[in-house]
Amino acid sequence: MNYIPRAIGSIFLLSIVFAHQFFISTTDIQFKSEEKRAEITIQVFTHDINLLLENANYKTIDLGTKKENNDIDIFLVNYLSDNFVLQDYRWKYIGKKVGTEYTLFFLEIEDFSLSPKIAILNSLFMDLYNKQRNIVNFYSGETIQSASMTNADPVFSFNF
Repeated sequence: MNYIPRAIGSIFLLSIVFAHQFFISTTDIQFKSEEKRAEITIQVFTHDINLLLENANYKTIDLGTKKENNDIDIFLVNYLSDNFVLQDYRWKYIGKKVGTEYTLFFLEIEDFSLSPKIAILNSLFMDLYNKQRNIVNFYSGETIQSASMTNADPVFSFNF
């Protein structure tokens, strides 16, 4: 008899633990010195993209398919432009890959060179989640630098 309340309690606790959402994105910036280019990949949870689009009154049923509304890409590029900024550079949107769990955005900066200091704003989804954390990894040759941006501090300066 004592097992039933314990089992119910364990199931309840596990459902709370597994229902907890993670509020995180990861961005990899690869500096290609030979080509004087930076290649940027931003990985986010697809459910965050869906929420963002639904809040802007877009239908997400066709997201990532050939039936996707062209306005969605325009909206997402504008959102990225407002919330992902590299000091003194403008990136070009290459495209996206939408998966069930994750969505990848591909960006590129041509004529890129390393300054002694590069500031990056990454406030993606901070308008949706107070606990959002955006991790940025900057790769330059053998050097890797990482930063974690939060609502309290969405900007980080990398030193080279």
